[in-house]
Amino acid sequence: MFFSLTKLPSQGVPFEGTIVDDWKFNYSSHDTHCMVCNDQADMTGKLFAGSLTFDCRIMHYIIVRILLPRSFNLAQASEEDLILMWAFDTGRQIDWAYLVRYRMHKALRVNAPLPYPQLVTLFLHHFQIPLNDEPFVQVKRSFAIGVGVVTSFGYRITT
Repeated sequence: MFFSLTKLPSQGVPFEGTIVDDWKFNYSSHDTHCMVCNDQADMTGKLFAGSLTFDCRIMHYIIVRILLPRSFNLAQASEEDLILMWAFDTGRQIDWAYLVRYRMHKALRVNAPLPYPQLVTLFLHHFQIPLNDEPFVQVKRSFAIGVGVVTSFGYRITT
């Protein structure tokens, strides 16, 4: 039912944020750092988005804002982010339906931010749960990718 409602692909490995057994022999954290970082990156400390190549900055932005939304450390690439970037770059398949369900289940912790509000609304509508009396809450932040964000990726128009 989850798959039919969300239309998320459910083939591939069940990724839960850490390296999957099927990938252990091919994945190297150091090699992944070299693959995603620009030449000036300091690879001894925390990995910030500014150290990523242009393509990887965009990929990281999509990961932390859309695929695995989070509300903190948006400028720092986590190990989970690196594994996903490596998986994308090497053509690994991920069971997205499983990953979204897993992330939603993790959000059941106390005070955890609710991920994927559009999916939650879709489920509520599907099960015909009345929402007429629910208070409307204006979204406080927008995630439009503006000129400033794109410029921060290192993208420049040249003539």
